[in-house]
Amino acid sequence: MAETVSVGFGDYDHTRDLWNGRVALSGVELAPTPVDSPEELFERFLGGGEWDAAELSLAVTAARRAQGDDAIIALPVFPARAYRQSSIIVRADGPTEASELNGRRVGIPVWAQTAGIYARGLLAADHGVDLRSITWVQAGVDEPGRTEPVALDVEGFDIRREPDRSLDELILAGDVDAVISARPPASVRDRDPAVRRLFPKFTFDEMDYAKRSGIFPIMHVLVLRREAYERVPGIADQLIEAFTDAKDRSLARALRAVVPSYPLPWAAANAERARGLLGDDFWPYGIDANRTTLDAFLDYCVDQEITEARLSVEQLFAR
Repeated sequence: MAETVSVGFGDYDHTRDLWNGRVALSGVELAPTPVDSPEELFERFLGGGEWDAAELSLAVTAARRAQGDDAIIALPVFPARAYRQSSIIVRADGPTEASELNGRRVGIPVWAQTAGIYARGLLAADHGVDLRSITWVQAGVDEPGRTEPVALDVEGFDIRREPDRSLDELILAGDVDAVISARPPASVRDRDPAVRRLFPKFTFDEMDYAKRSGIFPIMHVLVLRREAYERVPGIADQLIEAFTDAKDRSLARALRAVVPSYPLPWAAANAERARGLLGDDFWPYGIDANRTTLDAFLDYCVDQEITEARLSVEQLFAR
């Protein structure tokens, strides 16, 4: 009887062929579970013990590896990626330039959020922001009570918890000047005139950053429990191959201009634009194609005390 390997991941077009049966593993029965939200996905895998493999926060994965935890193995499959200039929200009467964040109060959902690490790294490297001059205020985005997903010993930064308030409340009340969050606060989604993005033309800023830096930020990585790695010979490479096949099929669909595969105007034109900017494989998996991005992220991790020592890319993906 074939071994069964269970996998949890986001419900994306580039994973859909894993659960509709078009992509299969050799000699292994894949039991896939698409999940709607990253928070649910991470909690079910880490807290609930579900699945042999799952999509996980890159920041949590790096922090655990740096702390000597080898119970999970990172595979160079990156289901979620996003440029993060769009994730920096300010009050409408607040900073107009990134450098004006120096010495301010800035809200964050958690310190070890991958999106926040990239955004803070961008602010420091590209805009001269002194991250240690900022008072960081940690709270849930729209609901109070959010806590760090991994234990951290952060001594060089002023991080203050607000367990009874949300980031949305804080920025609307003027108790923080800005918020950095992958998930925009409700006031942004509702187009409240009291708040705005620091980079109003963030799409153009992000494309310029892509060209200058060669970085395409990675948010999530596929991880495999060591128990499953040892139980099913070759499963790590089979998963990499299957996820890559599903992703490549999705990129081909994105480029179809005759009948769009996505309910978005100009979907194929935007895919062609991404292809021109980032190359034929504009959502690359594997270590070599992503080394520039991974090296930058691991630099940010040690600078921001997510990891005590600077991990190498090879250490992060060691089996």
